[in-house]
Amino acid sequence: MPGVGRAERVIVRFANWKKPAGGRESVEVVGFDPGSGLARPWNVPPGTMAALRLPDTVAVDALYLDKLGIAGVGQAVEIGDRRARVVALTSGIRSFTTSPYVFASYENALRYTGMEDGQCTYVLVRPVPGVSAEALRGAIAREVRDVDVFTREEFAGKTRHYWMFTTGAGMALLIAASLGLVVGGVVVAQTLYATTMDHLAEFGTLRAMGAPGGYIHRIIVIQAVAAALVGYGCGIVVSLFLVDLAAKGGASIVLPPSLAVGLFFLTVAMCVAAGLVSIRKVTTIDPAMVFRGA
Repeated sequence: MPGVGRAERVIVRFANWKKPAGGRESVEVVGFDPGSGLARPWNVPPGTMAALRLPDTVAVDALYLDKLGIAGVGQAVEIGDRRARVVALTSGIRSFTTSPYVFASYENALRYTGMEDGQCTYVLVRPVPGVSAEALRGAIAREVRDVDVFTREEFAGKTRHYWMFTTGAGMALLIAASLGLVVGGVVVAQTLYATTMDHLAEFGTLRAMGAPGGYIHRIIVIQAVAAALVGYGCGIVVSLFLVDLAAKGGASIVLPPSLAVGLFFLTVAMCVAAGLVSIRKVTTIDPAMVFRGA
């Protein structure tokens, strides 16, 4: 097909990993062509791709050594009751599920997963220079029937949508985030309201001296913004620490700059919105209370 620079079959399928000391572990085998560069693992030592061309060889992530019951490179195991030898360790390739990724050549993956020659899970296609991914996707969709065709960004978005909105794990995260936002807003509103009540006499004095409502409103908004800055500063420091800590664990946390900036404005907006409760109380205050000693 015009516009196709390279196309490779890829296998992504679960298999049973037999631990040397006994027991089995479910793994997700990724079969690819080591020479094409498509679907290959990242963060791998030099020479790994050449080693994966050999029969019965695989690469696993160093994070899952204990989980898979192996000590390191060179150890022999069984995948799908077939012999496999670990020839390389990747770094930072985590699975969102509990099943680690195991990378192997396409031919080796066929044996480990029990698939027949010619079968595959996906076909990765790289466009030739000058052809956009969107244009190639449209051409494939028109020419090939009964297949789903996605660009890399579309497939990534579809995957995120699946895990976030159609699984229990994603919904639990969304509910927890929503509850955190609601509880945070209530706590901030209560704090600002209590602070305003403690200084109600001072606000009454300002009203008695003829201070306009806008001036008093600005004071409360500045208090809310100050609370947002302090809270965000503490929160982002803790978040960065957790991101660094998670890099050494099983679940990687990503905190891009755009998300950090978005959270900053969300925090400020939440605190200012919470301050509206205090603004309403100050607006209805009677300036005469100052002279009554209230």
